[in-house]
Amino acid sequence: MPLWALYLGPGLHIGWDDRHHIQAIGMFENDFPLLSTPSLIALILHRAEAGAVTLDGCAERLAALYDEAREAPALTPEAIRTRLAGHLRQLEIARLLEPASDGAWRLTDRGRQAIQRDLKGVDFADLMEYPEFAAHIRASAGRLPGMDPRAASYDEGYEAGREGRSFTANPYTANTVDHIAWENGWMQALDEKQ
Repeated sequence: MPLWALYLGPGLHIGWDDRHHIQAIGMFENDFPLLSTPSLIALILHRAEAGAVTLDGCAERLAALYDEAREAPALTPEAIRTRLAGHLRQLEIARLLEPASDGAWRLTDRGRQAIQRDLKGVDFADLMEYPEFAAHIRASAGRLPGMDPRAASYDEGYEAGREGRSFTANPYTANTVDHIAWENGWMQALDEKQ
């Protein structure tokens, strides 16, 4: 049993033991849970529990997790660093991390509380609960978006999920907006079943 685990949804989990070795991974085929927002934020916060974190240290730890899992990341190292840097900034805005020295961040009391409260992981919705982060998003949003042009593919995925069709029944080309919208609909139906 992992000492520290992150549940990412049905069939999706990852766990670490007390020596930070990966213990378990479960996922859908062609899914990359280590690159999800909750997983990357969990990695950052978990590392920060032990002391100050840096972008380099987080990238190295993620690479080590991929090595332990015998998997290859779906993104380039530069894209992973960009994603990690964005999450470090988000955690600083939400005041879960604070600047330390030499480009490092340390965990705040609020960050410790977030780890204890959100055992499943911290995602964008959780960050929006912090007033500083919500204000930042509102200020940087510019204008409200219009209606989602992909509602039809979302609805198709939702109906497929309700009817019990497989996650792999997605009729859209992988890595397209319609494909992702269909997956989101399917996952919503799955969440509602539970």
